[in-house]
Amino acid sequence: MDTQQQPEYTLEQIIESMFDFSDYSEEEKQEVIEETTGMITEAALLRGLDQAGKSVQDAFNDFLETEPNEEQMMEFIQTNIPDFEKLIAEEISLFDKMGDEEITEE
Repeated sequence: MDTQQQPEYTLEQIIESMFDFSDYSEEEKQEVIEETTGMITEAALLRGLDQAGKSVQDAFNDFLETEPNEEQMMEFIQTNIPDFEKLIAEEISLFDKMGDEEITEE
């Protein structure tokens, strides 16, 4: 049985493929990618925390007070928001749809 795995892409790579950066400098391109990554991640995190309920929200607030690094943050998210990757995918889709609507409105 031949099972091919689909390649995994980072959020940054997905965002980069969604935009035409030909008129951007490398610095501008990276800035847009970082800002967009932050917005999508934050939206998914807020949705995940909302769905997880008050106890996880309280635990997250306490956790933030420890000033966690990125690895600790990802561990917390994976433990407490098991569908986080699905939420990220949904947020990417929403973001892409908003972009399409904005283009057609111009």
